[in-house]
Amino acid sequence: MLKNEKLDLTLLLLVAILLSIYLFFRTYVISWDGAFQYIPIAKDFASGLYEKALSQGQQPLYSFFVALLSQSLSDYEMAGKLVSSFFGILMIFPVYLLGKQIFDKKVAFFSALLLAIHPYIRRFSGDVLKESTYLFFLAIAILFAWWTIQRSRTFPYLFIPLFSAIAYLVRPDGVEVLLAVFIYILFIKKFNAPGEKWVVVSLLVLSSAILFLPYLLHVKEITGMWTLSKAKSVQGLLGWGGMGGEGSFIRKILMSLKTLNVEILRLYHPLYIFLLIVGLWKKMSSHLKVGEGFLVPLFVLHYAVLFLLVLNLSDRSGDGTLESLFSGRHVLPLLLVSMFWVGEGFLAIHHWVYKKFESFGLFHRRPLNKRPSLVLVALIILVSAIVLPKTLKPQRYERLTEKWAGMWIKNQSREGTTIFATVPRVAYYADRNYEHIDLNKDRIDKIKASMVGGKAVYLVVREEEISGFHGNAEAIKKDYVELARFEGKGMEKIIVYRMVQ
Repeated sequence: MLKNEKLDLTLLLLVAILLSIYLFFRTYVISWDGAFQYIPIAKDFASGLYEKALSQGQQPLYSFFVALLSQSLSDYEMAGKLVSSFFGILMIFPVYLLGKQIFDKKVAFFSALLLAIHPYIRRFSGDVLKESTYLFFLAIAILFAWWTIQRSRTFPYLFIPLFSAIAYLVRPDGVEVLLAVFIYILFIKKFNAPGEKWVVVSLLVLSSAILFLPYLLHVKEITGMWTLSKAKSVQGLLGWGGMGGEGSFIRKILMSLKTLNVEILRLYHPLYIFLLIVGLWKKMSSHLKVGEGFLVPLFVLHYAVLFLLVLNLSDRSGDGTLESLFSGRHVLPLLLVSMFWVGEGFLAIHHWVYKKFESFGLFHRRPLNKRPSLVLVALIILVSAIVLPKTLKPQRYERLTEKWAGMWIKNQSREGTTIFATVPRVAYYADRNYEHIDLNKDRIDKIKASMVGGKAVYLVVREEEISGFHGNAEAIKKDYVELARFEGKGMEKIIVYRMVQ
């Protein structure tokens, strides 16, 4: 370990593969975004409906990959999980290479290892979610950008926007790499030849226009405004359209900072936060490496974007309730960029523990050359014991009954059947049309009238939703007959009703 690079990379690859395989089979039910955003777009691509696919509210590249794989697989969910797993495994290579270029082999190895076992990084790679695909292309874009910046040739700058554009087509955040490059070129990098800076800037602008403009024009045609994506507008992100909710501007800023930082703390894992603090503390006693001067603007830029996202695209009521387009998954690029300081923190802890053990004479019976390795292995085991239980936690096991109910309805009904459900994933697995209902708001007589008008016969609800709310239980017994009930240990109870004709 740490002496043979091929062996190190093989070990990293093996860890990523084993964890991904385990989580592939322990992610029992598709994610909501996967079922109702990414898979429908993939189906449009697979059916040749490219204009429709490109007009949906998501960046298209992840769904396009799923569509390509679906040509060999009839199961779109499996195709989506395989795409996520594939890129989630490959992610370790650009992360390792970037760490090696900016730091050293030791930091690169432990940064990639800690990333490979991180709970959310690994669990998202076994799900129908685009995060692992995005993080792979983001790491590739950062790696190529830094590789280009530290060399004297200007021609490769033409290709920085290419890799940024690929990441952008998975998630709009990918454009941040290009923005960070502009910041670094304009304000930090020193050029040898006079005028070289403006040659580089011109190349970046030209290449960016060629690569980004076609899709941006497409988005403008659909939305009627210049924006990076169909889901989130630049105007909304910057607050040009005003902020939702009530309250003072200062209070909104403080609430946004609290929301963002709490989510960052939740997603990082306490051990990673500790190692990050140690790594940054170590940096205070030494100068930043040259490449860190590129990572810092990228980290700050993404943090600022996340803050604006929480601040301007969130609605707050007087009681402090927050409804936002912000998700914890948006934090992951911060984790990717800062993972190298986490790796440095791990190595600092290793050095400190080794010195303590040595000072107490605990290694007097061990060969001198094996002493650091013993401490290192012990720390890896300790970190794994702390992190892996959360990483290996099964996903949505309790929702398996939704899958069972949907598959049962699929076998019992014809295509074109409409389902009224409080659990939309049932309709996904049934492969049928559905109308979403809320028994806390919708009265049973109103639901029945809508079902009659829509020629629907199936009503699917959780058992807990019909207990004690507005007389739902009695009303359902009057107008519906129970066809099937799906339950299991530790699972939610799903009931399928048929409307009495």
